[in-house]
Amino acid sequence: MAKKIAILLTLVLSVGMLSACGPKSIEEVEGQEYECSQFSALCPADWSNSPVYELNNKDTVSINHLRFYKAELNEGEESSSALYSNAYVDIGHYPVDSKVFDSRDVLQNVEEVSININGTEWKGYVGELAGYKNALLWKGNSGEWQVSVCLTDDDGDIEFEDYDFQAILASIKKK
Repeated sequence: MAKKIAILLTLVLSVGMLSACGPKSIEEVEGQEYECSQFSALCPADWSNSPVYELNNKDTVSINHLRFYKAELNEGEESSSALYSNAYVDIGHYPVDSKVFDSRDVLQNVEEVSININGTEWKGYVGELAGYKNALLWKGNSGEWQVSVCLTDDDGDIEFEDYDFQAILASIKKK
């Protein structure tokens, strides 16, 4: 009888410990605030920040992009190598009247999506490219805020329901 109680107690404690892991809301997500010259956003504690460089000048950090990888970089690991091995969120800010960048024609199995985070609607689409699931989201009806997301990788995926992902989007603040 004592053995059965011990086993039951172990199971209850194990379930309790598992449910205690990770944040239970956007507000509980911890991390570091990063900024570029146009905005700031939260990079969750178990994610990594990587500078985004201008397309026309590989030595100049972009003034309107932040990129966070869903992985902690190992000591000495280049952040640019994380692009090809980890799920990530790339946030871009553009002039208010900008047209949304549309890459649906290069994706397969495209589906429209709409996500509401703390009262803010993000619209966009999800599709597959080279076996990986990707999304492009924009805030409201404008191309001012565009978020490119690589949803899948070999180590872990990003789900729209994940509190760390939602915390990133909810934390975006224009300067």
